[in-house]
Amino acid sequence: MYVTRNSRKKVKRGLSNIVGSLLLIVLTIVAALLIGHFVFGLFASNSHDASVSVSDASVIIAGGNYKANGASIAVTVTDSGNDPLAISEIALGANGVQSALWKASASGGNGGGSTTNYITPAGGEYEVLSDGALLVEPGQSVTFQGLMPSSSGISLTVGQTVVFVVIGQDNVTSQSIINQYSVVVQD
Repeated sequence: MYVTRNSRKKVKRGLSNIVGSLLLIVLTIVAALLIGHFVFGLFASNSHDASVSVSDASVIIAGGNYKANGASIAVTVTDSGNDPLAISEIALGANGVQSALWKASASGGNGGGSTTNYITPAGGEYEVLSDGALLVEPGQSVTFQGLMPSSSGISLTVGQTVVFVVIGQDNVTSQSIINQYSVVVQD
């Protein structure tokens, strides 16, 4: 007995191999795109960003008598961004009046060339620029300390809330940076 085959019928072998190969290529491309997006996302996050933070700020009136004793002031300024920061001014605001505690000036000579010298840099890592501003590297801090007399133009009392204003500039992009920090006057 002879078995005859239908010779007109084509056997479609290998079609599943082609589909499998195409599917593998598509999955590889998708995986490469996802990994590339992640890697380039990491590099893109290294963009320029300078920011300033204020900590350890205090205003203390010895004996509670501002007119006689003035106010002892201390403030620490930190470059919390990833670009160097040039600090140009630190001011104190109270009762709608703002007075410069420290302002950079090329002709000053007060530890950074300040013309207003109620406070001065007392510690930290910084570099004095030609315009008198203090250049602080990312992660570094500068501590300012000093005594503000009652003749400064600001009236202070114990228990009052005052605002420190730090003004600076991103030393890479020249973007202006301002930060405010509130404290309560102590005795």
